[in-house]
Amino acid sequence: MERTSHEQERYADGLFGHAVPTELERLRLLESLLDGATRARLAALGLKPGDAVLEVGGGAGSVARWMAGQGARVTVTDLDTTFLTGLVDEGVTVLRHDLFTDDFPPGSFDVIHTRYVVMHLPEPDVAVARLANWLKPGGVLLLEEPATFPTEDSPHPAYRAAMRAFRAYLELSVGSDTSWARSLPVPLERAGLTGIGHHARIQPVKGGDAEARWWVLNLEQARAGMVAAGLATDAEIDAACAELVSPGFHDLSLAVLTAWGRRPG
Repeated sequence: MERTSHEQERYADGLFGHAVPTELERLRLLESLLDGATRARLAALGLKPGDAVLEVGGGAGSVARWMAGQGARVTVTDLDTTFLTGLVDEGVTVLRHDLFTDDFPPGSFDVIHTRYVVMHLPEPDVAVARLANWLKPGGVLLLEEPATFPTEDSPHPAYRAAMRAFRAYLELSVGSDTSWARSLPVPLERAGLTGIGHHARIQPVKGGDAEARWWVLNLEQARAGMVAAGLATDAEIDAACAELVSPGFHDLSLAVLTAWGRRPG
């Protein structure tokens, strides 16, 4: 369960490493695609001024910034805080923190949120249990996780092949469990949470839109690794990117599965 320093270094320099030149752009595109739904869900769950909030895997920081703007007392964590340090000036506590090896006292937070994080961890169900333990009585845990199944029977051959190769590369290089989100909300129930809620939606993708640009960046960042692993050729990746920028391209992207629950008491 515990990450070694080697694994932390691999994370920093790997597919989603902050040293990758296009990673900040990729994260900001993702924020533009997902933040609206995230904010609406947090508001519906009762986020209020003064709440102690934990944002795990803060990425480029937009959710933490928004919650702080609502008056919450926000702590944001990541294995690499390069893109988060500016939030300190906005009253946000920024921590370099590994969910498995670093801890918070039980009952520390009113709200805990993660997005596109838990599926990449070595033991996702254990991660959920740890997060639940950090909630105050009555506190809420909100998870947003993607599943890849809508992309895998696409009618567009190049896109379909690239999505299957990308999924395989995520599993190989990062250790992601790309089907774990389909288990939601059961891990929250197993962690002892109550008042469980669950929602699913599928992101559309159109040639040249923000979702398509996000996928092009994913494929370009993964290109060398996918080719080296024999999962795709440069020509196959080029063909998928050409489909993604074509004005006539319409398809489905990832499913986003959202689940939430409260600590009893």
